[in-house]
Amino acid sequence: MKISASILLTIPIRHGYSGIVLDLGLLYLYSALKDHGIDSVILHCPKDGILEDQWEQILAANSHLKIIGLKAYSPDHNAVRKMAAACKRILPECVVIVGGPHASSLPEYILQKMPEVDYVFKGEGEIGFPMFCKRVLNGHSPHDVPSLSYRIDDQVRSNPTRIVEELDQLPRIRWEDVDLDEYPDFMTSLPFIPVMATRGCPFSCTYCATPNIVGRKMRYRSVDNVIAELRFLKETKGVTGINFSDDELTLNPRYFKELCEKLIASDLGIQWECSNGVRLDTMNEVILDLMYRAGCRYIAVGIESANDEVLERVKKKITTQTIRERVALVHQSKVIPQGLFMIGFPGETEEQILKTIQFAIDLDIDKTNFSIFMPLPGTESFNDLVAGGYLSLEEINWDEMKPDRAVFERPGLASERLRQLQRLAYRRFYLRPKPMKRLIKEFVSKKGGVSALLSKVKSVFLSSRH
Repeated sequence: MKISASILLTIPIRHGYSGIVLDLGLLYLYSALKDHGIDSVILHCPKDGILEDQWEQILAANSHLKIIGLKAYSPDHNAVRKMAAACKRILPECVVIVGGPHASSLPEYILQKMPEVDYVFKGEGEIGFPMFCKRVLNGHSPHDVPSLSYRIDDQVRSNPTRIVEELDQLPRIRWEDVDLDEYPDFMTSLPFIPVMATRGCPFSCTYCATPNIVGRKMRYRSVDNVIAELRFLKETKGVTGINFSDDELTLNPRYFKELCEKLIASDLGIQWECSNGVRLDTMNEVILDLMYRAGCRYIAVGIESANDEVLERVKKKITTQTIRERVALVHQSKVIPQGLFMIGFPGETEEQILKTIQFAIDLDIDKTNFSIFMPLPGTESFNDLVAGGYLSLEEINWDEMKPDRAVFERPGLASERLRQLQRLAYRRFYLRPKPMKRLIKEFVSKKGGVSALLSKVKSVFLSSRH
């Protein structure tokens, strides 16, 4: 594979990973570089089936590469380290920089433990990353670039982070350079075309690392700016469905109402979903009706637990009573909900987990997700577990940092038992006519859906029965 630019932006190697989606963050970086007259190429290793041997072949065939960026989530830690080592072995003069959620939370740790990595970029990159690339390509020091972490005399230095205050100043995503046919559909039959209207999250959920990336301050693109992007996607790419990737799209009722009303007035006919989740306490009859008329067909809702004690401990700022009331309102609308649940919170008992499983069934939603709690770096939960001796940065198995794994031992609840409870949750929820019918319908309607469905059945329903 020949790379046509001197900068390579990379989604790392992921063994056994089937979730191939467009990465909006890298698309924004690619477009920001374009605005500065700098060409780059995005390499999506999972999509392109690239493993270690192919990665080394790509490096060997592209000796002109000057900067290689690796985007890391926490499960990518070991893969990124190996890929960076290959970069330095094959292209020793190439500059390696790591960004993404994992890097934003642990910049010093990465630079201390990965000598092959030259720099770490924290948080949003649309301002600082083009500055960094210009400095490096022109042979100048990038040490004054905001949001950058680097080494001086074996000491790690970190510059203050800088966010994009006015989101309308973000670059226009170069959708014309993206082959949408290379990406499968997402959670519904709509194509997964991610669009972002807002950034930020003002909440303090102990398990969530979002504020480490986009901060707590809510920022908004103008609604007209969002509509213009959707119009471009419809007219140039034939897009009829998108996913709003925002963390808090519905939080500001005035903004969200304007967005929905202008979507209706635009007559674009685009359907959309909110798969990252919306807060149930922002839902009411008027909003749900407006959402549906504006094209919303599906929302994920973060429920997490059926136990008020657990919800309070993780600072979710919602009660089970509110959850019941608002889910009932969603049922009365035409918008389809998916419940997002988490089991295995620190201190949570098996009895509380079983209560959450039954709660998911009683809510009568069509679709759900049960994730095992992951202690993400930079979160309050992670720091508490380290302080309590349950986790250690030196011993954590990053490859196990996945929603179907237990990466630390919980007093009174063995890891294998927790995984059994997760499988039990899926079997009890989906082995019922209504949710099973919907699950099959959704999977078979998607590109590659049949094989994905068989894989899901094998991993959830046919292993280690409770």
